[in-house]
Amino acid sequence: MKYRFILWSTVIALALAITPATRAQDGSSPWSHRELPDYPSLLRNLKIGGNVKLCVTIGNDGKVKQATVKGGNPMLAELSCMAVKKWIHAPAPESKVNVELVFDPKAGVAFGAAE
Repeated sequence: MKYRFILWSTVIALALAITPATRAQDGSSPWSHRELPDYPSLLRNLKIGGNVKLCVTIGNDGKVKQATVKGGNPMLAELSCMAVKKWIHAPAPESKVNVELVFDPKAGVAFGAAE
């Protein structure tokens, strides 16, 4: 029983250690820099959270030219736009990408994903 626990712990640790390296080599994430917004302590303490959906326009140089709010919590929308405008994408023809940022008051953090 003890050896089985050690074996599974080792397998899980190796899987977690290898996964980020594989993603970086894949190039699966076109974002070279993503800065998530700071979650204001007042909103976090009041348990105010939610999602913010943005439409992000990316220029030829990979810099975010514009971020437009498409929905979500209006109190967190401006923070989300300011953070996303600092993101840098891999150089490509000008395009638009949908981004969703999630503010989780239980965890006290913000995280996001591009579609």
